[in-house]
Amino acid sequence: MVHKYEIRVRYSDTDQMQRLHHAAYIEYLEVVRIEFLRSSGMSYKSVEESGYLLPVSTLEVSYRRGAHYDDVIGFETILEVISEVRLAFHSKLFVDSTLIATARVELACIDAVHFRPVRLPEHLRDLLSGTAVD
Repeated sequence: MVHKYEIRVRYSDTDQMQRLHHAAYIEYLEVVRIEFLRSSGMSYKSVEESGYLLPVSTLEVSYRRGAHYDDVIGFETILEVISEVRLAFHSKLFVDSTLIATARVELACIDAVHFRPVRLPEHLRDLLSGTAVD
């Protein structure tokens, strides 16, 4: 499944050249991951409330072109299940039809009490099984 989401570039997220600052991409990618989970039927809040956390373990962004203030960035994201503990979100970012960046964000499932790696909870695995690429 390809999850699609759009974010308009805010002025406060731009640099002196009115281009989206490179650090803002990371925040936008987090919004996209949270909305991906929500569209799959589970909020990140409910993941946390069930005793699990999904911290970022790897983040890679390849910048190709800049986005400017007021541009609408379209995100196309797929989920990859790497193991029983790890997930990766692969995103392509577009302004109009122009690819401006690609990103890969890997998450590890950990216990919210002991902060140790644990298997993805069954309810989350079941929910994401229809959206993930193996």
